[in-house]
Amino acid sequence: MKPKVIAIIGPTASGKSSLGIEIARQVNGEIISVDSRQIYRGMDIGTGKEPGQWDQEKNCLMIEGITHWGIDLVDPDEDFSVADFQAYAKQKIEEIIKRGYVPILVGGTGLWLKALIDGYSLTQTAQDSSLRADLEKLSLEDLFARYQKFDPEGAEQIDRKNKRRLIRALEVVLLTGESFFLQQTRSEPPYDVLQIGIEVDREVLYERIHHRVDQMKEQGLVEEVKQLRDHFGCEIPSMSGIGYRQLCRYFEGAQSLEESMEEIKKDSRQYAKRQMTWWKKDERIVWIKGREEATKLIKKFIYQ
Repeated sequence: MKPKVIAIIGPTASGKSSLGIEIARQVNGEIISVDSRQIYRGMDIGTGKEPGQWDQEKNCLMIEGITHWGIDLVDPDEDFSVADFQAYAKQKIEEIIKRGYVPILVGGTGLWLKALIDGYSLTQTAQDSSLRADLEKLSLEDLFARYQKFDPEGAEQIDRKNKRRLIRALEVVLLTGESFFLQQTRSEPPYDVLQIGIEVDREVLYERIHHRVDQMKEQGLVEEVKQLRDHFGCEIPSMSGIGYRQLCRYFEGAQSLEESMEEIKKDSRQYAKRQMTWWKKDERIVWIKGREEATKLIKKFIYQ
């Protein structure tokens, strides 16, 4: 029998983190974060990390008494690819199961989850300096349009305002003819996975997003970005994330603080829409609106 793994997915601000903690308590689980932004140390408020305490001995974050892996793995100026995550998460799943716990994957980075649970063997493509130099000359809009032409599925998932990511994605697809996101061979999926998606009405979700952004500002998001900008600058890939790139423009004098905060809300709404477009293609996901429904599904899956 394949190891049983639970995945809690959904758009930003849908309540994945709190549901994951609730389920972990019910089934004796440990959580692995599937979030390509929460891996960065010091990027806490803008990435929506839940408050917790760092366990020095276990080298993980404890949130409400539940073990969380996959958070604070690297510094903001370090690289961490989907292949790195895949290797890390595989190891953690094995360790969690050996301890007699249930692995629970929680997060909204669809590519990372797909690479992990669908048995993909990821390959690495070397950089081409000449091609990169040509791509650097293009605007964000031109890069995205060109990438969308060659890899329409990947274009739905990529951060279209992250120039470095766009250049790398286009470089890979031009050199290999394969999608940057799915440049791999597929083998037998290694786990028996129950994927539960949290479905939230669009108006309600957008209200949550707006409230969450307002909360981030109150919690010190502006100060967090300033500290990161002072230490690392705004050119590193991690600073292109939502919340960071907009406030970088504020500190550069390109727009007002109010304009930056409104842009964060708008870009978060657009990101949530792209996430749902990605998830809805996977017919294996069971979409739920109530937590009782999730509990019944998970207990049946684990104990049947």
